Amino acid sequence: MTRKLEEEFDLPHLDEIKEEERELEKAEQSNQVVTIDEINEALANAEKIDNALPTVRGLETHDNEMDSYADMAEAGFKDLMELGMNVESRVAGEILQAANNMMKNAITAKNAKADKKLKMIELQIRKMKQDQEERKLTMQENQANKENNTGVVEGEGYVVADRNEILRSILDEKDK
Repeated sequence: MTRKLEEEFDLPHLDEIKEEERELEKAEQSNQVVTIDEINEALANAEKIDNALPTVRGLETHDNEMDSYADMAEAGFKDLMELGMNVESRVAGEILQAANNMMKNAITAKNAKADKKLKMIELQIRKMKQDQEERKLTMQENQANKENNTGVVEGEGYVVADRNEILRSILDEKDK
């Protein structure tokens, strides 16, 4: 707003309004009290997540198997590379091709292990996000129930035909 409008309508400066809003927000934040029920609910959600994730069994055996496959493939690659370098060139191509396949197998095993870990992390993040959204919804419902059981906000209002009528009503209130 311009200063002339502020003076005309006898309004406070915009910076003063913003400062008052900041102070109100700080006061509201300091007045927010976390109830024991909310703390217990958050702890219960955390325990659910912790309990749900470790119950998946066999993850370590899969990791160990993939490591052993990768190690065997790397050892086979080394052996075939040595053999391929020590034979005649006409048969070395097939041996080196087999060595190449061994290295592909080793890389595939390592990638499978990494992909599995990434999927587990993704599932954990999805679960945490879903729990957060559920908690927000329940908190909003609880707040709505506390404020008003019907969910209707009470207020006053009226319909005005045009801007001139609004200005007249403001000036009439100012004169009173």
